[in-house]
Amino acid sequence: MPHQFQELAATLAFRDWRYIVDCDLGGPYLVIEFDEPCNVTGQPATQRSRKWRLSSHMTKSEFTQTALMATIAAMEHEIREQFLYRGKAVYGPHFDVDQLHELCTSGTPDVRPAH
Repeated sequence: MPHQFQELAATLAFRDWRYIVDCDLGGPYLVIEFDEPCNVTGQPATQRSRKWRLSSHMTKSEFTQTALMATIAAMEHEIREQFLYRGKAVYGPHFDVDQLHELCTSGTPDVRPAH
C-alpha cells in the first residue's frame, strides 16, 4: 500500500471524521469513519463509508479530490437517512435495488399536468 496515501489522509479534516487508508485483496482504499448515533436505533455507533478504491498512480490532487467525493457521498448518505417525509426516510440509501425497480415499473409517477 502506498505510504503516501496514509500521510495525505492524515492531513485531511472535516468535522471529527477520520480518513483511513487500508488495503485488501482489491488493493488500497480510503474509508471514512465517524461516531454518530445510529439513525435506526439511536444508539452510539461508529459509522463507516463505502470503500473508495485508490490507484498507485494517483496524484496528490486526485487523492484529495477522491477524499472530498467520499465526504460528500457520506454526507449525502446521512442526509438521505435523516430527511423524513411523514416520519419515514423515503429517499433513504438502504432500499433494495430490485424493490426500487419494481416500484418504478408499477408505481404511478408524480408529474404536473400539461399546460
